[in-house]
Amino acid sequence: MVLDISTIPLATLSIMLIAVAISFMNMGLNRFLISRMVGWREYKSMQQELAEYKSQQMQAMRTKDTKLLEKLKKKKPQMDRMQMKMSKPQLLLFPITFIYFIIWPILIGFFPNPVAYVPGFGPQPFFIWYLVCSFFFGTLATKVVGITPIA
Repeated sequence: MVLDISTIPLATLSIMLIAVAISFMNMGLNRFLISRMVGWREYKSMQQELAEYKSQQMQAMRTKDTKLLEKLKKKKPQMDRMQMKMSKPQLLLFPITFIYFIIWPILIGFFPNPVAYVPGFGPQPFFIWYLVCSFFFGTLATKVVGITPIA
């Protein structure tokens, strides 16, 4: 008996594993870049400081506190520099993620038929199933690796 990877349930599981691998590889690389370019502790403290700044800014706008708004306006250039420093790892990671678009046509060739059956929605093609898995495992990887922004 030959296992056909392009049919349900092997295709379903294969695409889930591909999505897991890509998500964790992407988040691991992101964490590595943050650690090397900014420093993990510094990144977390800057994240916290930016969240507090945005919170104060929203509060000042809601209460129309002009004194606090002026104080925050003076702090804005510092916050912009901090945000720019925090975004450098993501900017470096962005072109690397385009490699995945090269992989897509290859994977679509391996999975021409429906790859998953979702109750209530029926059979799903590769594209839809991969997106669902990618969003789910991407969110999971973000939380596990610890890149989740502080709200």
